[in-house]
Amino acid sequence: MADPNYAGFWRRCLASLLDNVVWILFYFWIYAAIVLGAFAAGDTAGVVAVLAYFSLWFNYFAFCEWRWGQTIGKNATGIEVRSMDLSHRLTFGQASIRNLLRLVDFFVIGELLIATRERRQRLGDLAAKTVVLRRAPQTAATERAGA
Repeated sequence: MADPNYAGFWRRCLASLLDNVVWILFYFWIYAAIVLGAFAAGDTAGVVAVLAYFSLWFNYFAFCEWRWGQTIGKNATGIEVRSMDLSHRLTFGQASIRNLLRLVDFFVIGELLIATRERRQRLGDLAAKTVVLRRAPQTAATERAGA
């Protein structure tokens, strides 16, 4: 097996940007009406609606990476998340751990780690024992075989 092609900082940054733009658009076009309606019903209902939104945001990353190894942004940029041994998809626990630490990584730590570590891992990857790889281009033969 060839050496893994770890995804670099800029490709990962673009994938994250794409995912978060999707969530921001979802919030302003669809979910904002729910939040406004909830706040009209009461402050507690509004706060619960906002917390539900952030729960959906977190679970989007965790579920997609667990189920498919990638989010919409990662798919668009040709990268995927794998277990450190590279032979297994993520468990839901691994996906959850790496995404819980997304909030900590956001504040410079993740960017610094991705830029300086050999495997380009942020803190969430280190804790969950995962790596982010560039997908190998599929050939016509593998596409026909359904691989």
